[in-house]
Amino acid sequence: MGIGREILVQSNRQQTMMKVQNNANLRTLVSVLVLLTSLPATLQAVPQPKAGEAGSVPKLIVGITIDQLRSDYLTALRDKLGENGFKRLLNGGRVYSQVTFDLDNPDATATLAVLATGAYPCFNGIPARQVWDSRLERPQSVFWDRDFSGKYTAETLSPKALSSTVLADELKVASGGASRVFSIAPDAETAILNGGHTSNCAVWIDNRTGKWASTGYYREFPSFVAEQNVYSQSLFADLTQTVWEPLEGTAGQPNRLLPYRYKTSRFAHSFYQDNRISYSAFKTSPMVNDAIVGLTRRFFRDGFLGKNDNFTDMLQLSFYAGTYLNERPELYADELQDIYLRLDKTIANLLALIDQEVGLDNTFIYIVSNGQTLARTTDAEGTLRGEFNTVRCQALLNAHLVSRYGQEQWVGTVRNGQIYLNRDAIRSHRLSRSEVETEAAGFLTLMDGIDDVVTASRLLSGDSSDRLARLRNGYHKATGGDLVFSLQPGWVMQEDDSSASHSQTRHDITPGLALLFAPGITASTVTVPVDAACIAPTIAACIRIRAPSACRVPALTM
Repeated sequence: MGIGREILVQSNRQQTMMKVQNNANLRTLVSVLVLLTSLPATLQAVPQPKAGEAGSVPKLIVGITIDQLRSDYLTALRDKLGENGFKRLLNGGRVYSQVTFDLDNPDATATLAVLATGAYPCFNGIPARQVWDSRLERPQSVFWDRDFSGKYTAETLSPKALSSTVLADELKVASGGASRVFSIAPDAETAILNGGHTSNCAVWIDNRTGKWASTGYYREFPSFVAEQNVYSQSLFADLTQTVWEPLEGTAGQPNRLLPYRYKTSRFAHSFYQDNRISYSAFKTSPMVNDAIVGLTRRFFRDGFLGKNDNFTDMLQLSFYAGTYLNERPELYADELQDIYLRLDKTIANLLALIDQEVGLDNTFIYIVSNGQTLARTTDAEGTLRGEFNTVRCQALLNAHLVSRYGQEQWVGTVRNGQIYLNRDAIRSHRLSRSEVETEAAGFLTLMDGIDDVVTASRLLSGDSSDRLARLRNGYHKATGGDLVFSLQPGWVMQEDDSSASHSQTRHDITPGLALLFAPGITASTVTVPVDAACIAPTIAACIRIRAPSACRVPALTM
């Protein structure tokens, strides 16, 4: 069996085919795979010209996703950055400094999905990191799939919720399945999202054990990755001795990122306490970025990535540039600046590694980020307008529907700005779903803090107003609720009865960044805002593959 035909067999799993049968774009993908894998191997294995020559393609594509990287922070720290890290890329690449997302209050997974697919959640199927499972009545990872057991993890996940191809899939199609594609990320959702449907493997750090993990959906789990889980080489062994402190010479200097109120001071964070490692804390530190590069070395050394002269390989990496513990920036201003300074060194080390193993002249590198998706802030006295408690909202709405339709648990949950009604109860009482949605929406509009309420029926009806279009972008009918609501600016969404900090509703989420770096790309910076959905087709055009299947926008002019 040829390698391309083997890839096809592996990708035609039962769950993926169920999705393909209901998605014309993915049917097209499979049809193309069948055609390509039926070609003679001699036609598939066309030697590549050296990168930089006319008609050349790279030996290696490196996609770097950086969660919450902000271009304005890079500008503020520009004179503190080294010459071989971000500066090298910013000075030599095509930079889009204002990548915007036409979404309301998105989370990191939703925005990264837009960058990976060139489409919004209504088309790509990924509205959030977690979605409500009405059947099990609990939140689940958007990629939860009990049909595929985990490798070095108890999580059961697969990419079946992703209703689009990603760049990794399209490279597989273009090469007839011969390109090797691997994805490495701190979290499962990002690793699977960047790996797509047909990658060789997607690996991440398990939250409970700290081991490098994957899902049985993917056909490979390299032995050298398993070796990294042996105690002597494991993250656990490293982190028992690790203390995160500021880079030498930075303590006491002005904080460039939050200059009005803060000066840097010394801090020290240990991830090992009470005989256990806090891997969730570790994943919001710069040390997780170094761990990603550490595993990347094994893919070059033992996986021989980018060493084939006939085919292009792809490596998808994900780094973190958000706040420590996902908290408010002002609580960890020193740590945030240190994350950026250390990430700069990590990028420099990665570039040196790529140059040594494959050659930067033979590599296409792109960086994408989602800007700042968290809106937790400390606000001046008098600016906080109120707290909207979702538990109270659920109780009040249910009481109203009981008075209207009779005793029943009419409301399933209120989550992520969406309300899930009890559809089984609606059917058993032989009520019109749209009627109950409308009744609930009318009641909700009278509640303090509510800015707007839209029923699912109206969202899916095709109303063309700009406001509805923005809400529709972030809604997917397979996992969405029956009503979508938004809060007035200044209101805090409190999704439980805890006293933990919550996100205040704001409409000034910082744009992301995109950067393309390769031979033949002229260095330039585009400062006008560009839609995040345009980034994937632009990258696809540069590396001469098709745009992802759900993408409906053209590539940007280079």
